[in-house]
Amino acid sequence: MYCIRMRNMEGRRFSRSGNAGDCIELRQDLLAVRDSKRPGVSLPVEINHGQVYIYGEPPWADDPGNNAVLRALDDARQSGRFVGESDGLVDLVSPAQWNSHAPMRVEAWPHEPPPDDDQWDHVVDIDLDAPNGRLWFEGSGGRDPIPCDVPPGAYRARVSGRGYTEAAAGTEGVDSYRLRLWPRGQKTPPRGRKVWHGWQDGTIN
Repeated sequence: MYCIRMRNMEGRRFSRSGNAGDCIELRQDLLAVRDSKRPGVSLPVEINHGQVYIYGEPPWADDPGNNAVLRALDDARQSGRFVGESDGLVDLVSPAQWNSHAPMRVEAWPHEPPPDDDQWDHVVDIDLDAPNGRLWFEGSGGRDPIPCDVPPGAYRARVSGRGYTEAAAGTEGVDSYRLRLWPRGQKTPPRGRKVWHGWQDGTIN
């Protein structure tokens, strides 16, 4: 078993358990580092059934029957972006079916960051809000969500992933991800900046 202990900005801890190695302790406090040269934190997230949900507020909090996860998945696939959205929930679809500790770097920027799409397999820009100063990363299938504190606000997010070709070939634990956030004004449609070739050539569906 492993556990992840996380402190929010007031020092409270969150804990969860899983199925690997040792206990990992992380400080999730983007407010403390957002003005640094490399503002961000890294944390392990869980890819389950090839998906991880990212949200500030769960769409089902006031409506247990809300099916935003299915609509976001439909949006991801039908749009060809493989990053979908519904009711503020973002569904990141990955060729890696299972990874219980996939590296995710979360960065808060004061403005749109410079592009580095050539360093990633797949890149999508999409709106993502954190009204209460926290994002949650939840593996598909009802996994325990992992919290990450961020400055409260309405954001444009750049979702990037790599290691996709190796993951699609069956290599485990090689996929990694990054979420860059910067303030936005109005709502903007999602934009696919770079599409992994495997989504296009049928390597994986």
